[in-house]
Amino acid sequence: MKLSEFIYEKSIFVDVQADSQKNVFKILGNIFSKQNKDLSSLIIEKLNERERLGSTSVGNGIAIPHTKVEGIKETQVIFLKLKSGADFSASDGKKIDLVFSIIAPENSESDHLLILSSISSFIKKKQKVDRLRGSTTIKEILFLFSKI
Repeated sequence: MKLSEFIYEKSIFVDVQADSQKNVFKILGNIFSKQNKDLSSLIIEKLNERERLGSTSVGNGIAIPHTKVEGIKETQVIFLKLKSGADFSASDGKKIDLVFSIIAPENSESDHLLILSSISSFIKKKQKVDRLRGSTTIKEILFLFSKI
């Protein structure tokens, strides 16, 4: 499954200013809840709750914060390319600059896991991650996501 099948142009954000995990989660909560402002604080709370179970950093400056939220109708994925790194308490000590966030409906199983698997396959390819870090526009990132 190509990343462009679930990460759309309107879901990609470049040069995002966030210096901490807390700020990243606030940004994600605001983006995910554009249609429903009441969901913003719930999404932030759920992301923090998930993070307390263990860091969603997967190493090499990449994090995949994800959670399930009641009130969401379909799984949504947001990609953030941070202007500078944010601390996610990563096991390798690196700051996070690439964030793939998945918010799924409470009763979702297969979508959530399929998306997580596709992102994991993408980030295992060092050349792709290097090209992603070198991309400066949403169009370049979307093109890269359409190739995997």
